[in-house]
Amino acid sequence: MSFDDLFGKYLSWVRTITVTDPYIRLFHQIRNFMELLETILRFRTSGEEIHVHLVTCAEEGKPMQQLDQLTRIQESAQELGVYVTWTFDNSGSLHARHIVTDTGWKISLDRGLDIFLPYPMNDAFSFANKMQQFRRCRAFEVTYIRLQKQGCQALYED
Repeated sequence: MSFDDLFGKYLSWVRTITVTDPYIRLFHQIRNFMELLETILRFRTSGEEIHVHLVTCAEEGKPMQQLDQLTRIQESAQELGVYVTWTFDNSGSLHARHIVTDTGWKISLDRGLDIFLPYPMNDAFSFANKMQQFRRCRAFEVTYIRLQKQGCQALYED
């Protein structure tokens, strides 16, 4: 199982994506977000600029570390034509996790991007570290919802 398998075909032709996941806070969660961006790059239409907006919550314990990691991703992605922005929703009510595309898809994720069990992240010679399909997964559900097509008013309000 990989993000390519789960999301790839829904991310081709996109130009704007909103990822809502309140748990993009810790290193492994931020790495999952980075790996989603890698999937977006692999499936994008050649040369198209893509705008990805993340809605998450601030990490209470180490907010500067979270901000630094997101900024590093933003700078790296921009060099490849992927423009990453984020907002912190600290209302305490953010719970739903989903991806919404400008091509009319809402991908509802009950666990968010955090679907993988712990794996040896610091082992450069572990295939699970480099390739998602060799990682063990948590139980999770994904629902693909077709919204109105691009250019039409959305069927829902965020």
